[in-house]
Amino acid sequence: MSETLEVGGLTFEVRRSPRRQTLGLTVDRGGELRIHAPENTPEQELARWTRSKLLWVHRALARKEALAPKVRAPEFVSGENFSYLGQNYRLKIVRDAAEPLCFDGNYFLLAEDARGEAEAHFRRWYIRTGRCWLSERTTALARRTGTDASRIAVQDLGFRWGSCGKNGILFFNWRLLQLPVRLIDYIIVHELVHLREPHHNPEFWQAIDRVLPMWRQLKDALRSDGARFLVFGMDALRSL
Repeated sequence: MSETLEVGGLTFEVRRSPRRQTLGLTVDRGGELRIHAPENTPEQELARWTRSKLLWVHRALARKEALAPKVRAPEFVSGENFSYLGQNYRLKIVRDAAEPLCFDGNYFLLAEDARGEAEAHFRRWYIRTGRCWLSERTTALARRTGTDASRIAVQDLGFRWGSCGKNGILFFNWRLLQLPVRLIDYIIVHELVHLREPHHNPEFWQAIDRVLPMWRQLKDALRSDGARFLVFGMDALRSL
């Protein structure tokens, strides 16, 4: 599993190396935070050093957010498009609905008196629907990676598409349910392989290649084209 460190409400991936002599910190193109450390650096020392760098980190994240693609805020009016698994579906505002938001396979149906909390209703819908869909999809792809998640969790991960947690738990951002299936598959496989290979080393990418030979194109498409599917955007798009 990859080692992480929580400091100041931010999550940092810790990468240790026996060849490294000093501490370093990077913010990648997608906003992922990484601490580079000598192999035996105590966690307390890492936390103390990282805390001293928080001002720089927040400034770097702010610069990236300013450069990130701007997603138009939805207005929640009839005829507006919302994406699910890469397909656009129109919204209908309805009266006397049995529930605030539902999906009938052709339209999203939003109760008129629920418009004030529409974004929260969509978020809950994506999480509820995504938990089942992602669990089934992850199980299918796990047969090809040879790894198996103990549990799937769907929640708000900020700028991250997914995360490999402790005890074999895989976390996915609810927003990725807006993406086409081929891009979601890349994210799932990426996290499944992390169950065996915690770092982005040659072995990690070789394992990805065995499952998804087209992963380079998918990675590029996620970075360059993913934002156009996001009616509900992310703080910054992570590069996987």
